[in-house]
Order: sequence, then structure tokens, then C-alpha cells
Amino acid sequence: MKINIYRHSGNIKRLLLVLAIVMIFALLNYTQKIVTRLRQDSANLIRFYADIYAKAAMDMSGDDFSFIFEEIIQKTSTPMILSDAEAMEPTAWRNIGVPDNDRSPATLAKVKKIMQEMDRENQPIPLKYEDRVLQYIHFGDTNMIRQLRRLPYIEIAIVGLFILLGYVGFSLIRENEKRSIWVGMAKETAHQLGTPLTALMGWLELLKDEIGDNANISEIARDIQRLEKVANRFSQIGSRPVLKPTNINSVINDAVSYYRRRLPQLGPGISLEFIPSGDYIVNLNADLFSWALENLIKNAIDAVSQENGKIRVELHLLHGGKKIAVDVIDNGKGISKNNRKNIFRPGYSTKQRGWGLGLSLAMRIVKEYHRGQLFVLMSKPNEKTVMRIVLKNPQENLNRG
Repeated sequence: MKINIYRHSGNIKRLLLVLAIVMIFALLNYTQKIVTRLRQDSANLIRFYADIYAKAAMDMSGDDFSFIFEEIIQKTSTPMILSDAEAMEPTAWRNIGVPDNDRSPATLAKVKKIMQEMDRENQPIPLKYEDRVLQYIHFGDTNMIRQLRRLPYIEIAIVGLFILLGYVGFSLIRENEKRSIWVGMAKETAHQLGTPLTALMGWLELLKDEIGDNANISEIARDIQRLEKVANRFSQIGSRPVLKPTNINSVINDAVSYYRRRLPQLGPGISLEFIPSGDYIVNLNADLFSWALENLIKNAIDAVSQENGKIRVELHLLHGGKKIAVDVIDNGKGISKNNRKNIFRPGYSTKQRGWGLGLSLAMRIVKEYHRGQLFVLMSKPNEKTVMRIVLKNPQENLNRG
């Protein structure tokens, strides 16, 4: 069930994105329709005034229609400019943000530019005397219409900002909750292991005194040391990691050797090898880093065939020596593209008995504690799958210095 949830999580996110886009376009379309209606009403009102005063002018002999414009603008808040019919020069204006009584050349040029912008949006309306056009009324959108045109974008920006803040906030809360769970579980595990480990070490010393040291006693001692190492790893989760200059080859070799000794029980036909390319010193917490590497090796062992499985760990320099890459390569069943991010999520597992914590823990160790990267470099089923860890190379900085 949990696998299906992770598998469909991408589809759910895409569906929500599509719904959000549809809602945005619906809002824009609805607002645009309202704006179009208001603009039509505004144009009809201007035409109505123009027709009324044009008919009234039939009984007048003067060519000065400025008083008509004065009467119109007092009954509407629409930005308007009155121009002559021949040169299309502005003669009067109101509601355009320019003083009405300023007739300087700079002001007239500014008004003419506003008039041209109005004409691109609305066809000017002629003021006629009989069959002769005396002047034109140029008009634009009212403040209310302009505000309505901007309103959906403002709403979208506010909603988007709210969603972004909510997403960031919930993500931080979720990460803190997950970190608290990890830390609590790790500390409790370390505490629970501590008491029996102390007792086992005491019983081991008694056995040595009674029957002496032999191969079996040595193997028991090695397993107890391993348990101590595991308990120490758990105790470090949640604490500030102590990184020390460490020979990374020795850490990798220890992890590989640990699983190589257990291959006869895990998979008799599996080969596991480490191919170093140099002797590098890296800032590491050896216990935690080896834990992450062991999780990668264990997943590779589970993925390959027990008859002809091949696993190798390789070390490379990247970006001219600035980075060090540790590759865990296997010829197992591979990882689909859809699941390459899911495999690092807590609880995701393709194994019937898997807890889905190994790769998630490895990711935390590499990313949070060592400031590195862990990702699937490539994967071809039954051919080659590469899990890559990338770390900074402090020796490159020393060489430059």
C-alpha cells in the first residue's frame, strides 16, 4: 500500500498543479469578461453624451465645443481628451493625471502621447455638426477598470505567496518532526543496546578466564565490537557530527571487508570488490559514513542474483579534483526512473520485509552530516546500477593554497 502511495504521489502533484492552473485561467477569464463589459458600458456612455450634445449643437453656430467636453466630464470619471478634427491636436482634457490648464509644449506632447495610447484601446468618437466632424473624444479606462484588470494578478500573487509560505512552513515542521523521530529512535536504540553489551563483555571475560582464548572467543569478541560500533552510531544521530581528516580508502575497505566475510551466507555466488584510484584524506565521521556505505552495499547485495551477482565500489575524482565520488556499482534488477527519488524516502521499500529506512538514513548521513550528495547516477536493469556519493575534496584546497 505504501509503495502505491509513493508511486502515485507524482501524479497527485501534477493533478493539483493542473487544477491550480485551471482555476487561475478561470479567474482571469471571468475578470476579463467583467472588464470588457465595463469598457463597453463606458464607451456607450461616451457615445451617448456625444450624440446628445451633437444634436444640441445643431442649433448653435460656434465651432468651440470645449464647453461640451466640460459638461461631459462632469458626469463621468472616464479619462478623456478632446482634440480638433484636422490636426488631431489636444484641446481639452480631464482625469488623465495632467493639469487641465497647463498648455505648455511639454504638457501637450505628454497629452498627445496619452491620447495615442487611448486610441490603441478605444476608437475615438467624433463630435459632428451636421455632416462635418468638428472634434474627437478620446477616452480610456477608468481607475476602477484598471484596478479590476490588475486584481486577478494581485490575487494570484497573494495566494501564491500564501501557498509558498505554507509549503515552506509545513515542510520545516515535517522535517523537524522526522528529525525528532530519527533522533529519538536512535538514542533509544543506543540506550537499549548499552545494557546487554556491557553484560556480554563481562561474560566474554569470564569465558576467557575459564576456557582461554580461541577462534570462537575471538569471533564473539569481534561481534561484540561490531555491536559497540552500531550503538555508537545510533548515539551520534542528532548530535553535531565530528568530522576528522580520515583516509577514505580504509573506511571503504572496512565496509567492503565486513560484507565480504558474510557473503557465503548472504549469497555464495556474489562477488564484492573495492577498486581504489588513489589515497585520499577526506573530512569524515568514519562511523557514520561507513554506516551509509554499508547500507548501499547491503541494498546492492539484495538487488543482485545470488548466482552471478557482481558488486564493486570505486573511487573517482570529479571536477578537476574538487570532488571525490564513491560509486557502488551492481548488476542487479535496477531502479525505475519513477522510483529514483522515492527510494530515499522513509518507509519506501520494494522488499516485503523491508522497513524502507536504510537509504533514507544513508541520505541523511551524507547530506546533513557530511554536506555531500547521494543519488542514482544511472540504472539499467540486470546490467548496471550506480549509486554515487559525492564529497568535497579538502586536499584540493590544500594543493591550491
